[in-house]
Amino acid sequence: MSEQSNREAIVRCQEIEQLAVLYACDELDFAARLAVDAHAAQCANCSAVVSREARLHQEISSFDQPADSLDRSGLLLAQCRNQLAEALDDQVARANQPGWSALFSPLAWWTGLRDTLVYHPAMSMAALVVVGFLAGVAGQRMPFVTPITTTATAPTATAMTASAQPKVTEQQLQSAGSANVAWVTPSESRTPTVQVQFMSQAPMNIVGSPDDADVQRALRFVLANGHRFDATARMDSLDVLRTRCADSDVRHAVCAAALSDPYPGVRIKALQALQGFDQDPTVQQTMIDALQNDDNPSVRVEAINHVISSLHAKNSAGTVDPNLVAVLRDRVRNDPNNFIRLQSAAALRQLGGGR
Repeated sequence: MSEQSNREAIVRCQEIEQLAVLYACDELDFAARLAVDAHAAQCANCSAVVSREARLHQEISSFDQPADSLDRSGLLLAQCRNQLAEALDDQVARANQPGWSALFSPLAWWTGLRDTLVYHPAMSMAALVVVGFLAGVAGQRMPFVTPITTTATAPTATAMTASAQPKVTEQQLQSAGSANVAWVTPSESRTPTVQVQFMSQAPMNIVGSPDDADVQRALRFVLANGHRFDATARMDSLDVLRTRCADSDVRHAVCAAALSDPYPGVRIKALQALQGFDQDPTVQQTMIDALQNDDNPSVRVEAINHVISSLHAKNSAGTVDPNLVAVLRDRVRNDPNNFIRLQSAAALRQLGGGR
């Protein structure tokens, strides 16, 4: 079998939603484009999806860019006029200053000092040296606010009581404006640790293992505040938390992100992190709610795939969940995505609720 036919063999209907965007943007390699073309030629639904994305990309490309309409010469002319008007106002103000009162005018003092520094370089250098020396002396006497750094260590007998209290308060977390999450390996150790950096008036740097209570608390806070932290920080938080979903607090935070995060990629990754925890009623309801209510087809595809895999894992119909049956029937009738309708029908047949 040729390389092209191998590529075509792995293109499925459920992949077209994502591949169509890359196809329209000309981001696929030659073999991938051939595979999409071959599949679209055989599947009318997928061909419609590819055509829709191509038309959308063409319409977006035809829009005029705001930057193209900027009149840079006009902006420069307006700036020059403003500077000229300010200079004329300063000249009029200096001319209107009466004799002795000019000596006590802050504007006159500043104008004289500015002219002196501009036309006497040696005096300017000496003044800068004096100002730098005074600033250094004042800086040594002023209290310096250091970033808050917490490092998780193994608990000892004397620290068991203190470890129950969080090192970072809720108020400190609420003051954070941005966050960065990364795996780091200390120089003296081969075991990677998690580092959560919060940017705020008093920066915080929380370092510890994924099991550390403060690290998990910080990651859950990032994940729960999609309006404050960017999607990259939330995705990185999920990379750590998905390894600790056996913890109920972590699992519930991931469930909440799967339903409410504003970025579809985070919701998909959260649903993937919940695989293997179908015995939790909260996880089951999360999958049903995502399948029924999410407006992104890729998220709904992830949810129905999870439902199908969980039914296969049970290996028997067992007790039929009426809520799941109702949602699957609704998806069969009303979901705009053909793959979701087919998978929902398959799930109903497995549950015995398709009749």
